[in-house]
Amino acid sequence: MKFIDSVKKKIKDLFEGNYRGIAILFILQFILFITIKPIRYDDAFYIESITGVPILSFVFSRYKAWTSRVIIEATLGFIFRFSKYIWTFGTIICMTLIGYSISRLFVKKENKKELIMMVLWLVLLYPIERMSSAGWAATTVNYIWPLAFGLYSLISIRKAYDKEKIKIFQGILFVLATLYACNQEQMCIILLVTYLLFTIILTIRDKRKVSPFMYLQTIITIVSLIFILTTPGNAIRKSEEIVTYFPEFADMTFIEKMVLGVTTTMGEMLVKYSLTFAIFTLMILIFVWTNYKDRLIRGISAVPFTSAIVLGFASPITENLSVTITWIREAFVKETNILNSTNYTYLGSYVEFLISIAVIVCIFISLLLIFKKVKNNMAFYVFGCGLVTRLVMGFSPTIFVSTNRTCIFLEFACLICTLLIWQEFIKKAEKKTKTKVYNIVAWSSMVQYIVSLAFIYISHINV
Repeated sequence: MKFIDSVKKKIKDLFEGNYRGIAILFILQFILFITIKPIRYDDAFYIESITGVPILSFVFSRYKAWTSRVIIEATLGFIFRFSKYIWTFGTIICMTLIGYSISRLFVKKENKKELIMMVLWLVLLYPIERMSSAGWAATTVNYIWPLAFGLYSLISIRKAYDKEKIKIFQGILFVLATLYACNQEQMCIILLVTYLLFTIILTIRDKRKVSPFMYLQTIITIVSLIFILTTPGNAIRKSEEIVTYFPEFADMTFIEKMVLGVTTTMGEMLVKYSLTFAIFTLMILIFVWTNYKDRLIRGISAVPFTSAIVLGFASPITENLSVTITWIREAFVKETNILNSTNYTYLGSYVEFLISIAVIVCIFISLLLIFKKVKNNMAFYVFGCGLVTRLVMGFSPTIFVSTNRTCIFLEFACLICTLLIWQEFIKKAEKKTKTKVYNIVAWSSMVQYIVSLAFIYISHINV
């Protein structure tokens, strides 16, 4: 009886305390994922491949011939060997863990309950239906799970930075989370740079008092990158994918691949209706226009959001008003429109690249205006990390095939930056203005959640 009463009290405290938003997030994710059947596309491949085959044999064959993601592959093998509900509840927990980790990493102690409700809305802003593009289980385990474990792993840095002791059990969980997250190439880059940077900073600041887990985590990220670069399957897969998906990739120069990474990344953000990017740039616009009167400064802050609206959300209208808008949209969307030696001298080949660079530069300038410093500007760093994870896709022949699922780390970086800006915004803004901005984010999130629910329902008819 005492145990039941204790559980009831903890549940009540959870829903009434600081982490109420996280508890609500868990319930909403449960509603989303509980009815999904992971049986299509790559999921069907895994179901067939793992049937009657030992999991270790399956993983080793994939390592030799296809991928370095051995931990992720083993996870998928385990899921499809035993029960899809391992994936269902694992993904629900991971989505909740994303919200929890963001709150632990970036939410300040003041107004914590209200800020965590903002975290709830921001997590719900991500269009989760994108994770069905290659099969629900295959895509989420390759992207959502590494993101969740990667963010959770970074809590160890937060604790070390705040000079909190990392307990042994916590440290083990952080290590396991890092191992899984670093098995995904994009997440490995983020964790490697972040652990290396903060380990150096904390070593200089604290001398010999730095937690040994910081050094261990740094070593894990370095070893993981070496493992990725030396896996035989990665080279084999790349050669096959060039022939199958992108034959022109083999002849592209380093600069051409860099340009491709920039234009396709901003194409996804500006032209293909990224709600996360739109809300992020809207928050930038509102903050700067509320706190600055200079026309040039306001103009700079308006460029990213205006570009996303004109080229994306309002394109059914703007395309009818201007042929130029139609041409620019097509330049971003066409997979054949890549920079190469045949069009170096044609100025039109650089339009989408110049627009992309202008938007990126305006975002960084705006973040500088908002936080008023480069040093310790966390939004600068978060957006930069997210951006790099998508830009490096310019060096992959699957850049067009993988579509927007590879933008997940950039989009969550945008959502985290939105949270950071919001915390600055509420310090000075009037209550009426804060309420309006909060409602924009909340209603946008609710609409997106309903869209995701509808997508899942419609896509599972007759399944």
